[in-house]
Amino acid sequence: MSYFGHSVILLLVIVAGSFMGSSYAQIDTNKQSEQTTLSGDLLNNSLAQDILDKIEQTRQWILDLEEREYEKIKAQKELEEKREVVLERLNQDLLEWENLWANYTSRAAFERFVDDKPLQIQGVFWDQFEFKEMKVNAGRTALKEVIANGGSLTEAREAYHTAAETKRIELIEMNAQFNVKHNLAYYKEQLLFNSTGQITLNPFTQSQLGAYYSDYRSDPQYLLANPRDAYAAESMKTTAETKCRDGYLVVYRLQSDDYTCVTDLTAEMWERHGIGMIVDSSQVFDQYSLSPKVKTNPGTICMEGYIVVYNIKEGEYECVLKSTGEQWIQEGMGEIHELTQFILDKDYQKEIDNKVFLINQEIDNLYDENVLDQISLKKKYEQMYKDQDKITKQDEKNLSLEFNSSEDMTKEDFSNQIKEIRKNNEIKKEQILEDKYQALKDLEIEFHKKMQLMAGEFDTNPDIKMVWNSDDLKFQAISR
Repeated sequence: MSYFGHSVILLLVIVAGSFMGSSYAQIDTNKQSEQTTLSGDLLNNSLAQDILDKIEQTRQWILDLEEREYEKIKAQKELEEKREVVLERLNQDLLEWENLWANYTSRAAFERFVDDKPLQIQGVFWDQFEFKEMKVNAGRTALKEVIANGGSLTEAREAYHTAAETKRIELIEMNAQFNVKHNLAYYKEQLLFNSTGQITLNPFTQSQLGAYYSDYRSDPQYLLANPRDAYAAESMKTTAETKCRDGYLVVYRLQSDDYTCVTDLTAEMWERHGIGMIVDSSQVFDQYSLSPKVKTNPGTICMEGYIVVYNIKEGEYECVLKSTGEQWIQEGMGEIHELTQFILDKDYQKEIDNKVFLINQEIDNLYDENVLDQISLKKKYEQMYKDQDKITKQDEKNLSLEFNSSEDMTKEDFSNQIKEIRKNNEIKKEQILEDKYQALKDLEIEFHKKMQLMAGEFDTNPDIKMVWNSDDLKFQAISR
C-alpha cells in the first residue's frame, strides 16, 4: 500500500476516535464529486474541517498518481506499438536492401562467373567457393571465441587471419580432390603429385604412372570397341561377391553385362569412362563425406553437424558427428589434424614410398639372384649326375672290350667287376645328390643371412619395416 493510502487510514482513525458518540460525518451522495461533508456539531469544528481538507487533498493526490500511472502505461503501450511498426518497417527495408544488392553479393557474383564456364567443370568451382566459405567461417568462429574469452581486438583479428588463411599448398591439394570428385582426374594418379603440384619422377612414380598405360587392353577406348575381350573377362564365373586377389577389384562391365577382377587402376579408369562400375565390397567410402570418390581427409567437407576426425585405431580419417568426434578426442581415440600438415605428411610419405619401392626392388633382385643360383646349382649337379652315368657306361664298355679280348678274364670276374662299377656309380650318384642338397641348403642359409641383414637395417627405422608376405612367400618392405 502507498504512503498516501496509509495517511488516509490514519486520518479516518483520528476522526473516528475524536468525535465518536457526539457527532458524525456525513457523505453527501447527491454530489457527483464524492466530496466528504460535515454535519451537526462538526460543521463548525476547525480540527474536523482541517482533517477533512487533508482527506480531500490526499484523495486528489491518489487520483493524480493513478492518472499519471495510467498515462505512463498508455504511453509505454503506444511506444511498444510504435517499436513494432518501426521494426516491421526496418525488416521490410532490410529485405528490400538485400533484394536490391542480391546481385552484388560474393555468391551471386561467383555464380555469374561460374555460369560462363563449361558445365562439366562448374562443380569444381563451386567446391572451391565452399572451401573458401568454410575457411571464412572458421575465422569468424575463432574471432568470436577470442572475444568471448576476454581477448583484445588485435588478438581476435590475429585468430581470424590464422583460422581463415588458405595456403597455396592447400589450394593445390583441394583442387586435385575436387577434380577427382567431379570425374576430371584419377584419384591414385593425383596422389603422385606433391604439394607444389609437381610429379617427382623416380622409380616409384614411374612405375605407378606406367600401370595406367602399360597394357593397351586396359584402355577404355579399346574396351568400348572390344567389349568381349578375354583379357577383360578372363573368368565368366566372377560374381559381385567374388573376392579378388590383392590389388584387384570386382568390376561390373556395362558393355557385356558380366563381372571381372581387374587391377584397381584399371577399375578406376573403366568407372570414370563409363565402361564399368566398381562393386568390390571392400570399396566402402565414408557415407557422411560429401566427396565419395576421394578418401576422407582433413580437407573433406562433411555434412552439416559432422567433423573430420582421425581414427587412431583404424588409422583412417572419418566424418563423424561433432559430439562423437569430441568424445573420441577426449578419450584419446581420435585426433584433429591440420590440412597443411596432412599435405606435408603426404609429401614425406611419397619419399618413403619411393624408398620402399627401391628396397623391394633390391629384395626382388636378391630373390631373383637366389633363384638363378638355385637353378645354376641344380644344373651343375644334374650335369654331374649325368656325367657319372656316362663314366659308368664308359667303364662298363671298356670292361666289356677287355673281357672280349682277354682269355684270362672269366665271366664271373666280368660280372663281379660290372657289379662293382655299378655299385660305385650308385655311391657316387648318392654323393652327388647329397652334395646338391647341401649346396642348396648352404645357398638358402646364405640368402636368409642377407635378408636378415637387410631386415636388421630397419629394426629401428621409424618409417619402414620388413614383413613376411605369405601370398608371395617372401619378405617385403612396407611403410609403418
